[in-house]
Amino acid sequence: LHRYSGVIMKWARHTLFSSLLALSTAFAVPAILAGSLPAAGQEQAKDAGQFVQLLGNKAIAQLAGKDIPEAEERVRFRSLLTQYFDVNAIGKFTVGRGFWNTATPDQQKEFLTLYETQVTNAYAKRFENYSGETFKVTTQQKEGDSDTVVSSEISRPNGGPPVPVQWRVRAESGTFKIADVVIAGISMAVTDRQQFAAVIQRGGGTLQALIDALKTQNIVPASTKG
Repeated sequence: LHRYSGVIMKWARHTLFSSLLALSTAFAVPAILAGSLPAAGQEQAKDAGQFVQLLGNKAIAQLAGKDIPEAEERVRFRSLLTQYFDVNAIGKFTVGRGFWNTATPDQQKEFLTLYETQVTNAYAKRFENYSGETFKVTTQQKEGDSDTVVSSEISRPNGGPPVPVQWRVRAESGTFKIADVVIAGISMAVTDRQQFAAVIQRGGGTLQALIDALKTQNIVPASTKG
């Protein structure tokens, strides 16, 4: 399993949810919004664009800063992760239908649990690095019956060129969930899938190889990783 660790760490640097952290730590919340965020259960996003903006607002309000205990930060991050992202659907996609369908139900369940834990452990702490970038939704466009692509830009405080980001938001049963993030034309879900496929193929072509590799990564606290 040791030979997979480099691939997993490379995956961790490019994962869909690492992009969430890179983006969410760049979300600036105007003071008026930071002081008036609606309580959980009271939010009613009228469309996909507002849904994405709410994610940014909540991420900064709840996670940015150096004074939040690490354990609490992980709890808060996991809550946002499960609330705004379709973690199960993304996890299945990153594995690929062929590998997913040949796995046992126990393996599928274990992988999804490890996937969510790995993401939480690896990235929750990075919200303390927020440095004043600004975020705004620019456009949104429907794709099919359930998907909307929300376009946005992240502007840097040093005046560098803005980073274009697209969010694929899926509407199901009256709720919105994020299914992918595309940064400068690169799909994070597709990138994850490629990284996972390499681990699985090198481990004999079964989901268990990826499960075992993720287990070794979850042993190391996120705060001690490079």
